[in-house]
Amino acid sequence: MDAQQQTQSDGYYNFLAWLEVNKRKVMIWAAAAAVAVIVAVAVISYQQQKERRASEALSDVRAPSTAVGAPPAGSADAYLKVSKDHAGTEAAGRALLLAAATKFQEGAYADAQKHYEQFIRDYPASRWLAVAHFGVASSLDAQGKTADATKQFEQVRRQFPNDAVTDETKLALARLYETQNRPAEAYKLYDELVKANQFSGLGSEAGLRQAELVEKHPELAKTNLPPAMTTLPPMMMSNMMAQGTNRPPTNRVQIRPMTNVMQRPATNVPPTGTTQVVNIPLTTPTNPAAAAKP
Repeated sequence: MDAQQQTQSDGYYNFLAWLEVNKRKVMIWAAAAAVAVIVAVAVISYQQQKERRASEALSDVRAPSTAVGAPPAGSADAYLKVSKDHAGTEAAGRALLLAAATKFQEGAYADAQKHYEQFIRDYPASRWLAVAHFGVASSLDAQGKTADATKQFEQVRRQFPNDAVTDETKLALARLYETQNRPAEAYKLYDELVKANQFSGLGSEAGLRQAELVEKHPELAKTNLPPAMTTLPPMMMSNMMAQGTNRPPTNRVQIRPMTNVMQRPATNVPPTGTTQVVNIPLTTPTNPAAAAKP
């Protein structure tokens, strides 16, 4: 026990001796550590203030009262200004996506594509990256660049298989496959959507389109109804078939907002005589402060 105490005592005195010799270095290290902590705190505080200012600037941009309402004049430019003035912040990224969505809604599809692509370059780690890729694909589709849009939608499907835009991507891709005379591939995607979304609006739309596709290509199914639809309640199947087969021809454009992802840009234009569904690309969750402005 005495030997152990002697060893501890010797170690203590050796440390004091080392400290006396190196006290200048120790003081420098301590000062450097303190400065590093102060700088880190200052940077975090500055970043938080920067994000707050960016969010306030974004909330000042007047947004349409509803998802399908026409954007106020100058909205896209106002969003772009926020994106430029507060570059690097999360709010700036949202502003850039909103600018792209506004341009899409205004029919400026090439400009919308450009802004979506800029978002992909500037915010590669964003949680809304899949939405931006979806926006690029939909902008290409709206410009009539069917082949490029198909490749882009296929890339979105591969790159973001578990994202909220996956089902929307499948629906858009299936429509494009129909226009390219690829009914088997379209049928497969509709079938996946119906099975995964039996009681949702998206699943109902996929079921209707699948039923119409089978009418044109009965070889796709062994019975008069697609197999995936046989799992639905009889009343629902009857109603869906009635809607799918008895709807009067129309070229009326329907504007439908998305609910499960930020917003969906328009997919391909369906054949003449059917309803064209235009899906406006909402890119970020609704900002309560912006929505409350007169």
